[in-house]
Amino acid sequence: MSRTEEISSDVKAVSAAADEARNRAEEALEYARGEIDLAHEHGWDGVGQSISIAGEALEKIVEELAGSGDVFENAARTLDVISERMSHNEVAEQLGLARAELDTGRDTFLGTAELINEALTGAEQAEHQALGTRLNNLREEVEKLSEQLQQHCAEIDSEQEQAQKMGQQEGEAESRKRDENEEKNDNDEPKDDGGGSSGKPA
Repeated sequence: MSRTEEISSDVKAVSAAADEARNRAEEALEYARGEIDLAHEHGWDGVGQSISIAGEALEKIVEELAGSGDVFENAARTLDVISERMSHNEVAEQLGLARAELDTGRDTFLGTAELINEALTGAEQAEHQALGTRLNNLREEVEKLSEQLQQHCAEIDSEQEQAQKMGQQEGEAESRKRDENEEKNDNDEPKDDGGGSSGKPA
């Protein structure tokens, strides 16, 4: 397995883990909704309103994580296109496209972490420890994914830098070869000394 294939495999693993985190967020959302209904049934409107803050944030979290799946799939697909038939410059370009997708995924994780903090504020206001525990576990999961993604971005940067360097060397070698061929052609051409017949008139 090539280095690029390894990175693609790692990105797909992050994508799968993000799906699991989304499932966890959906479970926390359903739990929060149930607790909101329970609070209103007992007339605990203040508690219900606080948990609603967490519920609204969780709705956004589910949407954010659901959208990240396409981002990681695009990144992995871009990496999988890379082959030995490509020039180093083409490889560097593909790596750059994959890196841009992962940047979007990283922004999603950062936004998700902020939303989890917002949800935790609601849970703390309601003094709801069980919901707080779910949210803290979700935050740890997202932070771990963000760290893994950062590592994969660094790996892509390293591969891209190497490909660009080798592409530059290829370009310099081709340029030298062209110059040598042009010089050889110039040397092979017959030289015209500009003189005609040097005979003296009779």
